[in-house]
Amino acid sequence: MIAAWLEDALNAEAASDRRAAAEEIGESGDPEALRMLIARLGNEGSRAVKEAILRGLAGIRTSGSETAILELLRDTDPFVRAEAAAMLERRMEDATLSPDLLVGFLRGRDKDLRKFAIEIMGLGSIGLPDEFYLEALKDEDVNVAICTIELIGARRRTTLADPVLRMALAHSHPMLLYACLETLALIGTRETLDRLREKFPQAAAVPGMFLPPFLRLLGRFAGPEGSDEICRCAAARGASIHLAAIEALTRITARHHVAVVSTFCEDTLCALLAGELEAEVLFHLVRLLGHFAGSAKVERTLLDLLAGLEPADGLLRILIVESLGKSHGPVADAALQSLLVKEVDPEIREELGELLGRRPSWNLQPNSFQS
Repeated sequence: MIAAWLEDALNAEAASDRRAAAEEIGESGDPEALRMLIARLGNEGSRAVKEAILRGLAGIRTSGSETAILELLRDTDPFVRAEAAAMLERRMEDATLSPDLLVGFLRGRDKDLRKFAIEIMGLGSIGLPDEFYLEALKDEDVNVAICTIELIGARRRTTLADPVLRMALAHSHPMLLYACLETLALIGTRETLDRLREKFPQAAAVPGMFLPPFLRLLGRFAGPEGSDEICRCAAARGASIHLAAIEALTRITARHHVAVVSTFCEDTLCALLAGELEAEVLFHLVRLLGHFAGSAKVERTLLDLLAGLEPADGLLRILIVESLGKSHGPVADAALQSLLVKEVDPEIREELGELLGRRPSWNLQPNSFQS
């Protein structure tokens, strides 16, 4: 039982006395500590005392503590609400917070608390039934619905792809539609992509902010025929979507083992390589072109890029060498051998030596040894 003098000190005139009492009560482990600290917090004006009370509440794990902390989310002080949110996040991460408590908030009248309940649930590892998500998707507040859609994607709830797809087809709210597309890129199927064609027949016509997630959908589910569509999009929409387009093409290429693309795709990708690109985009593009290095045009474009680089561009030069290693043409052979003679970077020399050692033309016996 907490001593009467300590309870009196919690309500003393001096803030230093109240803070000291809050710290001692919070560490007492007494069942009454929760009630006393919550009651004082509601009437406290000192930030230092509030901090002491909240530290005490964070360490209390008695029955009803989570409910009490949830109620603090209604506090008018933003500091108290933020600290309460942090406590609940930690408890959800520790799997000590019952989702039933959050479901109660989800069904309440306060839209901010409904949104927060979804966000907190996203932090825990506790599985929730589909009914929970379906109910939250119908929330009248668009921000609650968006948080739910994002949680469905984060949890990879593939069983909920169809409800999210229906929302994408039915709604035009920009942020909600964006959340739907991002989530469908994670949990959708080829059928999802086909259905979305009702709204977005061609990638090049997809409005700006929706294009990157749509390209990710193409990358995951389109067949090799999708390469031309993505290249048309890259040519038409400019630098802002180049990385998303290249990543989508790379996924299609890897999934379907594509080694040859159309002349249009070749021309588009080689033209990109000849332009000004950010380093990340350039690296991804060089790796992608390595899959098509059997093409004379791609081979020539990579060799031209390699010839124009400075010694300081070591990583990019290694990437280009690796990509050229997938070409078996005599031009690439001669260029790589010439580069080996001139190269001073030991790492690149080693890469070149290993690459040339694997090439059939390098391993042929000299004519004088052939019968």
